[in-house]
Amino acid sequence: MDTIERIHGSVIQHGPHNNRIYLMQLDMEKSHLLLPFLERLAGEKGYTKIFARIPAFSWSVFAEAGYIKEGVVPGFFQGNVDGIFSARYLSERRRKDQMDPELLGLIRGSKRPLASAGKKDISLPPNVEVVQCAPADTSTMSSIYRNIFATYPFPVDQPQYLEKNMGANVLYFSIRVNGEIAALASAELDPDNSNAEMTDFATRKQWRGRGFARELLRHMHEQARQRGVKTAYTIARARSYGMNRVFQREGYTYGGFFPNNTQIAGSIESMTLWYKHLGNDS
Repeated sequence: MDTIERIHGSVIQHGPHNNRIYLMQLDMEKSHLLLPFLERLAGEKGYTKIFARIPAFSWSVFAEAGYIKEGVVPGFFQGNVDGIFSARYLSERRRKDQMDPELLGLIRGSKRPLASAGKKDISLPPNVEVVQCAPADTSTMSSIYRNIFATYPFPVDQPQYLEKNMGANVLYFSIRVNGEIAALASAELDPDNSNAEMTDFATRKQWRGRGFARELLRHMHEQARQRGVKTAYTIARARSYGMNRVFQREGYTYGGFFPNNTQIAGSIESMTLWYKHLGNDS
């Protein structure tokens, strides 16, 4: 699994699993040291992509270093500074991918507000409930993730990883049917920047098609609002039309396309960026 470490004040993830460097948190004051380091590290390790999540005011520095802009989330940082998702490719092959026509149609349609966006459907039946996960659930959770995903960008198949995250601003939620976990998702909170990534969605095969992912997303919106989160976002699998559709139906705006970005379900896949500014319209 890839390594997460702090370099020149910034936080990066890197390794052969995703065959990339992911700049997750930038220390702008030391970017003059960080950017050459990332270039050297990529060359030494043979990584074919550097992926960077940065505030808009630092974009010119990255553009001069050969990065291209792949996505934007307005107000990503504290609700007032745009977030830019950028990439530097060290392989032309990795840079190239085409969006599926069905997904492209969905994205074009997302520019038109849906009448159903954000509206509640019929309440869950009495034997189905949304429950926040606890450390005692991590063994079952890791087993579900392991069975659904052949590979994943983070080690969600390890109970200790999930438990560690629970103590570090990651809220895991489950849909339970008669007390048993049927679906999972998480909200990864960034309190310093008032945003949250909605991620780690997984539904057991026998419970798919019942709207559980959408119900979890709505619940996480409410929990995030209560904690002062202003912007929710997700990085979704481009080939998963269903998950992209879930976010579109919940009023998310399409923010970008990341070619060949993430190791998931057995291969490196392209991803899409969606965001939503959270208000009191739930």
